[in-house]
Amino acid sequence: MTNASTDDLIWHDDGHVLWLELNRSELMVLSVLCPGGEECADSRGRCVVEWFINRFGLECHVGVCVPEEQVRIAWAIVGDKDEKDESQVWVISVTDDLYAAWRSTQ
Repeated sequence: MTNASTDDLIWHDDGHVLWLELNRSELMVLSVLCPGGEECADSRGRCVVEWFINRFGLECHVGVCVPEEQVRIAWAIVGDKDEKDESQVWVISVTDDLYAAWRSTQ
């Protein structure tokens, strides 16, 4: 896998949403809403964001946000969408302070 800083990543803010639930002290991902589109789809039309979140949960999240029922995220991939085992998807809440500040400069 390629080592890349967050400055090297291409962030996609295309409408992906995480549905979360707080179960005692554990924050659980109930589902991922994918708006569709070519950016997040592998060659078979499957959403790579959803695949990574379903497999690794919130370990893919790199930001800070208030745990709410719905969290809109931006995402970035390091690697090839069709080689998921050799790639990594990172997600960040669009309300994360650092992401929001960076986004306003783009």
